[in-house]
Amino acid sequence: MPKAPSGPIIKSTQVDSGLFNLATGWRLGFLGVMVMTIKRGKKSEVRIKLTDGLINYAKSGKTDKKDWQQFNNALAEVGGTIRDAELVGFQVSRTSPAKISFRYDFRLNGKRKNITLGQFPKITVTQARLLAKEKMLSVANGDDPLTDKQVARVEAQNTLQSYLDHDYKLHMESRAIEATKYLSIIRNGFPELLKKPLGSVTKIDLVKWVQCQTKLHDQSTKGYASATITQRHGALKSLMSHALRNGVIETNPFDKLDKLEFSTITETTSQQAKRTYLTLEQQQAFLASVDAYDEKHGGSYHKPMMLILYYMGMRTGDVVSLDWTHIIDTPFTCNISKVLEKGRRKVKTPFIMPMPEPVRDMLRERKKQHGSPTNGLVFPNDKGLRLGKQPLRSCWEWIKEDAGFHDHLELYTLRHNYISWLIMDNVPLPVIAKMIGHTSTDMINRNYGHLIKGATDSAAQRFVDRLKNTA
Repeated sequence: MPKAPSGPIIKSTQVDSGLFNLATGWRLGFLGVMVMTIKRGKKSEVRIKLTDGLINYAKSGKTDKKDWQQFNNALAEVGGTIRDAELVGFQVSRTSPAKISFRYDFRLNGKRKNITLGQFPKITVTQARLLAKEKMLSVANGDDPLTDKQVARVEAQNTLQSYLDHDYKLHMESRAIEATKYLSIIRNGFPELLKKPLGSVTKIDLVKWVQCQTKLHDQSTKGYASATITQRHGALKSLMSHALRNGVIETNPFDKLDKLEFSTITETTSQQAKRTYLTLEQQQAFLASVDAYDEKHGGSYHKPMMLILYYMGMRTGDVVSLDWTHIIDTPFTCNISKVLEKGRRKVKTPFIMPMPEPVRDMLRERKKQHGSPTNGLVFPNDKGLRLGKQPLRSCWEWIKEDAGFHDHLELYTLRHNYISWLIMDNVPLPVIAKMIGHTSTDMINRNYGHLIKGATDSAAQRFVDRLKNTA
C-alpha cells in the first residue's frame, strides 16, 4: 500500500470552508467597495433643478438651504457634476480649475455624446436650459447638434478679418500688383465689420456704414471725398463677390444696396481746384526745372519719367511698370501699347497711346545707353526690380519749389494739365478718352465739364467769326 503523505492532514470540509470564507470575504469586500462608491457618487447622481444660486453655492459651500447642503463643494474640483432634475441630459460641470460649463448629454444612433452649451456665469442657467432644449429638439429630429456646432464654429471663425487675411489676400496677390493697398482699403475702411462672421454682414450693416460715411462727406471731413468712399465701397463689394463665387456666403448684401449718391455742390469746387492746369509760363518753368534737377542729380531716371507724365498724361503706375516690349517704335508707327495698371483686372486689351516726339527721342537715347534691350523694365531700381510706389516724390517737391508752384499741387496735376489743354484745344472727347486710356468719355464729362463748356463756347464763337470773315 502507498504511504500516507507526511505533514498535517487537512479535511475536505476544512478546505471547502476556507475557500467559502475566502470567496465570501472577497464578495463582501467588493460589495463594500461598491457601497462606498455609490455613497461617494450619490452626491453627483442626485438630481435637482439647477439655478444660478445653487451653482454659486456648489463652488463656495455657503448657504442656509438644507436641500442644497448635500452639494457642498460639488463643483469645487474638476470633474464635479450636478444634473438637472427637469431636463434629462442637462448638467453643469467643473471642466477645468477656471471653468464651469453647461453641457447636454444625448444618445444618437446608439452612441452617447455630449455638447458644451457655454460657460457659467457668461450665460445663466435659464439661457443654458433654453439651449439644451434646442439641442434636444435637434436630436428628436434625428440631427446631430455637434455637427451644427462645428459648422457654426467654422462660420464664426471665418470673419471678414480672417477671410481678408487669407483667402482674399491670396486671390489679390495673384491678380493685383498693389494688392497690399486694396487690402488696406478694406481693413482701414470697415474696422467695425472686421470681427463679424462674413455670412452675417447684412444690408443693414452696409446702410449704416454708408450713412456714417455720407455724413462725414457732407461735413467736408478730410479723407471722406466721394471718390474715396466709392473706392472703399467697391473694394468690399469685390471681396463679397469673391466670397459668393467661392461658396463662403450664400448672398451678397451689396446686391440689395442702393447706388451711392453724394451731394457734389461743395465737392465740385474743391475737386475742380485740384484738377487745375498749368499756364504756358508755368509749363515752361516746369520743363526748365526738370532739366535743372537732372543736371544736379547726374542723369537719373527722374527726367524721362517726368517727361512721359507731362507729354502723355500717363499715371505714375503705368510709367513705373513700363516695359521695353510696350514701346512700338518703327518707321511706320510710334506709340506705347500696354494694359493699364488701374483697370488691368477688368480690361485685358492693351491701350495704344501715341508717343510724341520728345518722348520718343528720350526713350531712344535711354535704350541706347542701356545696351538696346528688347525687354525688361524701362525704369528699374538699382536691383533691376520695379520702383516703389512714389519714386518721384522728392523730385516733384524739388521741382515745385524751383518752379515757384503752389505747395498744394500734386504730381497728378500733370495728368490734369494734359487733359485740360486737350479739351481747351477742342480735341474731340472720344479722341481724348483713347489718348488717356479710357473706354468712354464719362469721366471727362463728369470731371472736366467746366472746361468743356468753355471750349464749346469758344468753338461757337469761331464759327461766327468765320462767317463774318466771309461776308
